[in-house]
Amino acid sequence: MIYLCNKNIMAYNYDEESVNAIIKWAETAQLPNEVVLSEAEHITDTSIYVRANINDIKQHYPDGFYNPAITRLYRLKEFVEGTTE
Repeated sequence: MIYLCNKNIMAYNYDEESVNAIIKWAETAQLPNEVVLSEAEHITDTSIYVRANINDIKQHYPDGFYNPAITRLYRLKEFVEGTTE
């Protein structure tokens, strides 16, 4: 298993353009089937994970209560692209 250790937390953008960009990335990225982001975050099917978060975002954006769905996509992108320390 591969763990994401995010010691350098990025500031994420929640404006409409940034949110649309992260959704587009998630819909088109080559994703592994399984990812372990932390001890508490073991994603066994990334396609379901991505679709669930995108559905929350599309249904509720710009309600800030749903920003964690956006954050989850950013964190997955960091893992996939290896942009964390």
